[in-house]
Amino acid sequence: MLQSSTQSTMPPAVTEGPKHSATHSILGVLLVVSLSLNLRPMLTSVAPLLHDIQAGLGLSNVWISVLMTVPVVCLGIFGPLAAPMSRRFGLEKVLLAAITVALAGGVLRSFGFVPLYAGTILIGAGISLLGILTPVLIKQEFPDKVGLMMGLFAMALGLGAAVSTASVVPITDALGGRWQTGLAVWMLPLIPAALLAVARLMIGNDPGPPAVRVQLGIMHDPVSWQLMGFFALFASLAYALISWGPSMLLARGLDPKTSGFVMSIYFLAQMPSGLVVPIIAGRMRDQRLITTAMVILGTVGAIGLLLAPAWSLTGVALAVGIGQGGGFAIALTLIVLRAGTPQIAAKLSSMVQSVGYVIGGLVGPFAVGLLHDIAGSWSIVALFFAVVGAVSLVLGYGASRNRTVMAS
Repeated sequence: MLQSSTQSTMPPAVTEGPKHSATHSILGVLLVVSLSLNLRPMLTSVAPLLHDIQAGLGLSNVWISVLMTVPVVCLGIFGPLAAPMSRRFGLEKVLLAAITVALAGGVLRSFGFVPLYAGTILIGAGISLLGILTPVLIKQEFPDKVGLMMGLFAMALGLGAAVSTASVVPITDALGGRWQTGLAVWMLPLIPAALLAVARLMIGNDPGPPAVRVQLGIMHDPVSWQLMGFFALFASLAYALISWGPSMLLARGLDPKTSGFVMSIYFLAQMPSGLVVPIIAGRMRDQRLITTAMVILGTVGAIGLLLAPAWSLTGVALAVGIGQGGGFAIALTLIVLRAGTPQIAAKLSSMVQSVGYVIGGLVGPFAVGLLHDIAGSWSIVALFFAVVGAVSLVLGYGASRNRTVMAS
């Protein structure tokens, strides 16, 4: 029977965990950072090169839309496989396999129309498994340093996205202007991650699959549903701003250059809050206060991009970036803090991220575009942001209580 306990945020494990050597733990830190850096670049490097890809392959706008949607769909398809695969084969073996699949996809997508989409599916599959299982690695390897490690995870994830987005076009131009070369560059950071995973397996401290495989059910625990809803709604707000933010700013009267600058502030502001917020959260008995602060800041900031005076939009972008960066980081951290064991962390991470990213990536941008088309202005979108923020606040508050998902 599934239970929620209010006694401790991090209860004692059901069984004593494996003893790790210092070398194994150091490699674990490097592996977490390396994996985090790789969770976005192979995907975010595509958007700046879409014009070249479309022209080079003669793709219609429909096919371009499919290309951008495939990674989100892959999260829904392959994400649920993360927990059973980890349970069956061992966490680090699955991580290494996921890296290999992503590398294969990166090689494949440079060879034409069909390989582009087949390779993107492989990349989406590999990245979805890595994104779900990296927090599980933190839970397993660093149970006493969850806040610090999740902060490094969130900051490195944001850094990889920002660097790849900003540099892919200059790198492509410097290497001859072929989009295939520009995309292939972002396979290279996966190689150190693969070597680190191999090194940890060679040391031999990986606990591997458990001797007794028990099906762990979490679907009946309200904390699981609260956390999934919180993550999904917060992701929908973030995806909506990523997709429609530049258009919103242009409608406010900003020129394209200024609009790009304001959006860059939004992205950059997410990095420090992504590092600091999990560290603070990990030291708190429960996380209701910091979750509430991040949701309010992120939601009010998003509304401010639509309604605040034009002269204040740089400051508003800073505020919404801090709120959304911290909110995203706290959502990921709660996955680890609420899970009683690494096995439950795998199930919870799979459920929360698979459903959350799919809903966020599809519903948020679609709803904003539909509301804008119906109303003919962006003002109605502010109401949508307020509703999403209010509901995510309620769900996030519930998931932030000092409770732990356990199975028996």
